[in-house]
Amino acid sequence: MANYFEKLKLLSTKAYAPYSKFHVSAICLLKDGTEVSGVNIENAAYSVTICAERTCLAQVYTLGYQKADIVKLFLYTDSNQKGSPCGTCRQFLWELIAHDVPLEIYNQKGESYVVTIGDLLPYGFTKEDLQ
Repeated sequence: MANYFEKLKLLSTKAYAPYSKFHVSAICLLKDGTEVSGVNIENAAYSVTICAERTCLAQVYTLGYQKADIVKLFLYTDSNQKGSPCGTCRQFLWELIAHDVPLEIYNQKGESYVVTIGDLLPYGFTKEDLQ
């Protein structure tokens, strides 16, 4: 498998993060070998900021792919510690990827760990909760 840390680190330089200076990037690997990427895009009105995971997955679906097409999600954060998706992204991932899809998460030192969204959000909000 390609060196995703290097790809993610380079991709993170495209993030628009003038406020936090915290660059995040994501690459979604699909069954057909396609890689779809995303970066965080901040805004002075913080609530409209979009995280890399959501940018990436929005593109996956825009390109016509679906949940079943997603093999793995790679994530990079500018953290010295273990990085992790925010709560909003966890809920977003819960709905848009299979719960057993591996998420390989890197920090700025190249250290990584692998989890699933089921690990990160064991009780996600679902359409059944709306009934």
